[in-house]
Amino acid sequence: MVERKSCQQLKKMKINRNTNIILTNEDKSNGFKSLKTAGMTIHHYPMIKTSKQTNFKTINFNDYDAFIFTSRNGVRYFFDMEFAKNKKKINAICIGSKTEKYLKKYNVKIVYTSKRAYSKVLCKDLKTSRIIDSKRVLLVQGSLAKNNLGECLKKFCLLTKFVPYKTELIKNFDKSLKSLLDNFPTYSVFTSQSSFEAFSKLYDPSKTNIISIGNTTSDHIRNSGYVPLITSKMQTYEGIAGSIIEYFENNN
Repeated sequence: MVERKSCQQLKKMKINRNTNIILTNEDKSNGFKSLKTAGMTIHHYPMIKTSKQTNFKTINFNDYDAFIFTSRNGVRYFFDMEFAKNKKKINAICIGSKTEKYLKKYNVKIVYTSKRAYSKVLCKDLKTSRIIDSKRVLLVQGSLAKNNLGECLKKFCLLTKFVPYKTELIKNFDKSLKSLLDNFPTYSVFTSQSSFEAFSKLYDPSKTNIISIGNTTSDHIRNSGYVPLITSKMQTYEGIAGSIIEYFENNN
């Protein structure tokens, strides 16, 4: 497939109120506040929505030696389950500092946190450390999570996957977003593969400059035939915001 570069990708703009940043993550977050402080105009058009899973089997916590959390949503929806409320005596493993920070609110024991928010990094680290070798492990993920991490972990631990929430792609076309894309230079931020997938089914990605949260999402975008203008160095909202500001500072 031939890669199609965004039509505005090579435009260099100063940071001002005419710099339109489109956020596609589900909830409004303070992680992007530095963009507004820098003088950019922020538009929030969520491309995914999550909801609590209602069809699930109750978990017996004694059946598992460790619990792996890969996202804030995973933590939130898991501990919102009736059987999981007030459960603190678990050994938790998580991806990245943001998931760890959110997990600490539940006062559980965190035995390991990967330095980078990538599944392949976590799996490699756990294999090297051998802390879950032959252990009974519960992997907590959303309904649209890829199987890469689970397949990797299965090679050295006794893995069970639990899905506490489902992720759905937004399917409603928004005329105001279409108008924004058609009439103004824009920079669209994608924090997951799912958010880009939903966006590309409704709008033309070539009409905006594409910004990605990390390499995994960028790879997905490239495989879809588009080229991200910016790939965040850190897999957090604050990291994306910092990468955007750095880009404009270097391209004035």
